[in-house]
Amino acid sequence: MLKILVVMGGISSESEISIKTGKEIAKALSKKYDVIEYILKDIKEFYKFILDNSFDFVFLALHGKYGEDGVIQAFLDSINIKYSFPSFYSSFIGFNKMLSNLVVEKFISEKNIKNLFIPKSIYLNLNYINKKGYNLIDYVILKLKEEFISDYIIVKPNSSGSSVGVSKVKTDDLNSLNKALEIALKEDDKFICIQEYIQGLEISVGVLQNQNEIIPLEVCQLEVQDIFDYERKYIVNTKHIIPPNIDESLLDYIKFISRELFLVFDAKDVVRFDYRLTNDNKLYFLEVNTIPGFTPVSIVPDQARVSGFSFEELLDIIINNNTSKNLKFKVNEKEFFIGF
Repeated sequence: MLKILVVMGGISSESEISIKTGKEIAKALSKKYDVIEYILKDIKEFYKFILDNSFDFVFLALHGKYGEDGVIQAFLDSINIKYSFPSFYSSFIGFNKMLSNLVVEKFISEKNIKNLFIPKSIYLNLNYINKKGYNLIDYVILKLKEEFISDYIIVKPNSSGSSVGVSKVKTDDLNSLNKALEIALKEDDKFICIQEYIQGLEISVGVLQNQNEIIPLEVCQLEVQDIFDYERKYIVNTKHIIPPNIDESLLDYIKFISRELFLVFDAKDVVRFDYRLTNDNKLYFLEVNTIPGFTPVSIVPDQARVSGFSFEELLDIIINNNTSKNLKFKVNEKEFFIGF
């Protein structure tokens, strides 16, 4: 019987959701594996715990800092312990809005993708702004006048998850803008991302690696009136429409793009891509979630169920991906070996 450590909690503002995710995972895995739950509170204590014990596999149920940013993944790589979800490199890039957008921009350009876009964005380097002695709100107003023509913008931390610290504000509402900047700074005091607000459907697609296959799960539309923020993700029971009532060819296109992005980000196991789809069917990339939620109201387990995978089967697939030897899969007639 495999000995599996489920790590949850963490030091970010997403620790409560992480524990919910971890408890759900541990409960399901305990039916057939030797499961140990670990609530992370101190990173050094966690490192010591890992070094003092032995596990066959680590199932990461962490969100936010020291979870999705690649820090723990790098540590586990250094001591050759297998773990769930993408590697250090992919996690680090995916967690950083600026870097992940650059990856998608390069993909669009090199592959000549016709109907995938990124919202117009400004990235605020707080260290640079402070060194120059600029007033933050004055600097932002200047940049908005130079860059934006939209009435509404999205203000969010450059590095954060679960839509924590995300605000939608009217461009000329200075009080709301100032408050939004303060909220974002609580999550990331180094960089802030400001994007044009894209009106449209909130679309999410999980992509699953199942041994030799990369499988886009059924497309999900989130029934939200505005933005899919932390409250709508975890507190309010937001309706999942799977699949949404849109043209079949467009659904296939969204799945195709998501599968390609899975490969571009060098992901593994399962990740989730979030988009906005406009009334004229333009698809805007919003972000990649390298450790998607696994709570009872989370999107990926729901998509997997509609796609024919139970929650337990989904977890088994992730474990088998990482414990099978000589795993390989074919993409575009080339063989790619997962690093085991």
